[in-house]
Amino acid sequence: MPRVLMLPGATSVADLRMKRSIIFTASALVLVLTGTLLYFHGRRYDVIITQNEIDEALRARFPISKNHLRIFQITYSNPHVTLLPESNRIEVGLDADLDIKLRDQPERLSGTAIVTTGLFYRSETHQFFLSEISFLACLRIETIDFILGLSSYALSYAGIFPAI
Repeated sequence: MPRVLMLPGATSVADLRMKRSIIFTASALVLVLTGTLLYFHGRRYDVIITQNEIDEALRARFPISKNHLRIFQITYSNPHVTLLPESNRIEVGLDADLDIKLRDQPERLSGTAIVTTGLFYRSETHQFFLSEISFLACLRIETIDFILGLSSYALSYAGIFPAI
């Protein structure tokens, strides 16, 4: 019978083989994890979202209707997000219909809001922010159109708006 060097606490050759395989597996796992961390550390990644992906996500979520105080209902519809690569900006638009029920006479207000904004990323906090916001709203009451335009100076709050 060949002589086998036994480790302290090992009671048989099977126990010795099991301990060796556990030590080998743990060492290999630590080596793979270390290699993975070193490979990905400090690399830059580009996330690409296409216009079609944005449009599909919006179609899945809209229209949205909400009732408030049983007096009025607001419906958000026809959203659009357009990437403007030539100016490095994003245009977001949305239609809203407001149905007000006063004295059993429903009144409907409708309008459109369009916002254009820049987008920047803070790597230290891993957050996206909106910047340089411009806002255009058109409200339709019966046959009268009201147009409201605001620049980022009127909307600015420390120049930074968190992205939604």
